[in-house]
Amino acid sequence: MPELLVLTRIQGGWDLFQTSYVEAARTLRRNPGRLADLWAERRRAVALHPLSDDLRELYGAQIDRSRAAMARLAPPLLQRYADQAVPLIEHSWLRSIPLRSSAVEAARVVLKELSLPDGEALATVSSPPGGGPAGRTAKTATGFRILATDDGTTSSLAVLLHELGHFLYEADPGPGPTEGIVHYVESEAAALALGRVGFDRYLAALPDAGERRRLWASYCRTEAWLNHFYFLTEAAELGLCEPPPGRLDMLYLRDTYSSTVGYQFVYAAASSLMADRPEQLVTRLAPAGGPGRARGHFAPPWHPEPAWHTAATTAAGEEMTSRW
Repeated sequence: MPELLVLTRIQGGWDLFQTSYVEAARTLRRNPGRLADLWAERRRAVALHPLSDDLRELYGAQIDRSRAAMARLAPPLLQRYADQAVPLIEHSWLRSIPLRSSAVEAARVVLKELSLPDGEALATVSSPPGGGPAGRTAKTATGFRILATDDGTTSSLAVLLHELGHFLYEADPGPGPTEGIVHYVESEAAALALGRVGFDRYLAALPDAGERRRLWASYCRTEAWLNHFYFLTEAAELGLCEPPPGRLDMLYLRDTYSSTVGYQFVYAAASSLMADRPEQLVTRLAPAGGPGRARGHFAPPWHPEPAWHTAATTAAGEEMTSRW
C-alpha cells in the first residue's frame, strides 16, 4: 500500500478561498490576470505532485469506478450561467424552505432519530471566522469543532449534517491513525452518508415530502457525479487517463480543486464507498458500535478488509477542511 498521500497546496487558491467562496469566484471572474496566475500555479503544482507506483495503482482502479459511476449518474443537475451549465448544483429549492428553529436544533432532532450522539458534536458548532467558504470540520488542540453558518434555511442544515458526519468519525475514541488514505476516504464517506441520509430523514417529515425528497435525490446524484468528474479531470492532469468528456468551470463548486492537488481522489473514492449503502455507514457512527466503531470499519472500495491504514502527510497545515 502507498506510504503517503501528499496533498500539494496551491497557495494562491488556498489564500483566496479562505474567505467567502462566492466572493472568491467573483474575484477570479472579474480579474482574468489573477485567474491565469492561479491556473499557472496549479499546473506547476500538478507537475510536482508526488505519485508512488502503488498510489498510481489505486488511482487507476478508481478511474474505472469513476467512469462507470458517471455513466450511471448522468445527467447532472447543474445551474445555468450565460446559457451554459456550470458545476454549481441547483439548490435554490433548498434555500426556499425555512427552518422552524435553528440548523443546530433541526440537526439535533435528526441525530436523535438516527440514534447518533448529539451533545458533544452540536456543542462545538460556531460560525466560520470571516464567514469562510462553507462549513468545515477543524482540528484543534483539544479535539474537533464544526464551523458552519446558519442562514435560517434547510441549506444550512444540509451543510451541518455533512460536517457532523466528519465530526462523529473524527471524534471516534477507538484505535486507528488520524491521517492516511483510508482515514481521509472514510471520513469523507461518513460525511456524505450522514448528509444524504440525515437530510432525507428531515425532509420526510415536511409537507410535500415526496417532491422534495425527489429533488434531494437528484441533488445527491449530481454531487456524486461531480466528485467523479473532478477526480477524472485531476487524474488526466497527472497523466493517468484521458479527461472526461466536456468541460466545466472548476471554480464554482470545488474550492479544493483550486487549493490542493490530491484530494479529488478522496472525494471520488468516498462516493464509491457509500454509493449503495449510505444507511449502513451511518449506523457505524452510532455509540452502540462500541469503541473504534468507525475508523477502519468502512472497507474502502479498493480493499476488502478494513484492518489496514497508511501514514500520510499534507501540506494543508493543522486544520482539516472539508466541503459538502
